[in-house]
Amino acid sequence: LTTVSVAGLPGMEVVALFGGSQGFFEGFSNSLCILQGDENTPIASVASTHRGLTWEEPTVVAASAANGVPDARWGHSAVAWRGKLILFGGSNTQHCFNDTWVLDVGVCADKGGDDPAAARANVGDLKKKPSRLVATWSKVDICETQRPPSRAGQTVSLVGDSLYVFGGCHISDVFNDLWTLDLLASKPGWRKLTVAGTPPAPRVGHAAVVLGDRIVYSGGRGSPAAGSSGTYATADQGLATMQGLTFFEGGFAMLDVRRGTWMPIQHPRRGGEGPGRRGSLAGVFLDPRESNVIGVDNDVTMTETSAGVSQSHDESDVDGVDGVETAAGSANTGGALVSGPPEDSKRVWEHRTGHVMVPAPEGLLVIGGLAYNGEFQNDVQHIKVF
Repeated sequence: LTTVSVAGLPGMEVVALFGGSQGFFEGFSNSLCILQGDENTPIASVASTHRGLTWEEPTVVAASAANGVPDARWGHSAVAWRGKLILFGGSNTQHCFNDTWVLDVGVCADKGGDDPAAARANVGDLKKKPSRLVATWSKVDICETQRPPSRAGQTVSLVGDSLYVFGGCHISDVFNDLWTLDLLASKPGWRKLTVAGTPPAPRVGHAAVVLGDRIVYSGGRGSPAAGSSGTYATADQGLATMQGLTFFEGGFAMLDVRRGTWMPIQHPRRGGEGPGRRGSLAGVFLDPRESNVIGVDNDVTMTETSAGVSQSHDESDVDGVDGVETAAGSANTGGALVSGPPEDSKRVWEHRTGHVMVPAPEGLLVIGGLAYNGEFQNDVQHIKVF
């Protein structure tokens, strides 16, 4: 799900959904659906204005007959860039991909595309056929010096006007490499990045979110690799492995793009409840502002040394402890953020894959996913950020 602008309708945004798996019998899809607010409401204003949402299938066209449109796939990644959707990677039963596409959404000419006022008048009219929206796919012409190996299950993050691809897999190969693509370059070309610090272990099905010039990663499934970091679920924790890949614990890996370094993995502790019970997350870890502080909560301050290693300092003189809300409620906690795996008595939130992380007021939201115990989650964890 990616938010895109509608060309010709200033301020109008919709959500685009592309591809995915339709099950064993239906296979993979390259269909495109658009979610829009009823009564001409921009998607970001639907909740506050108490409007409804409606799905529509736009008219899909190819900018180039030679390139066509993206093949059916799942495990791909999509981000919003300057009102457009950027698509990378994915796989189906025949192929694994490393192609890059741009999607533009506009209004059909016969729906008032040349007249913004007339077009806006037709926004909520879904009974007219063909669709009032037209979606145009353009394949990015990549300089062929090098490009990421084909993959699925990776994350793609946008920092400024550059894409950052991390992780993913191709059959049995699981990656922890890092690639970047400058979308504003006259001839875009992928570059493989080698950055300082210890990278996270190879993984697939993880989640990522951008905070300032840092990318935060969590979860997924993977395998140990020399020279990388990551802790895993164990056999006594339910479904510890799936398809030969082990679930990661709930630590957060952080890439500082500006400094070109991996920061030590942070493990928020769960406070207020014993192991095995649901409670709030106490860890609050990342300051995206210009500062030498990696993370601060009311009990522990994580600061960078000259060697780039995190150390903790007791700040017991700080008054008050901020609570962290979860879907089950909220609590004030006295937990702390630590750079090593938590003790068994202070376990972190469940190891999971296929979840979502998004920015939120005061921090991050971690939403849903498949937990190591084999159960799908519908919880919302709020990780506060200072």
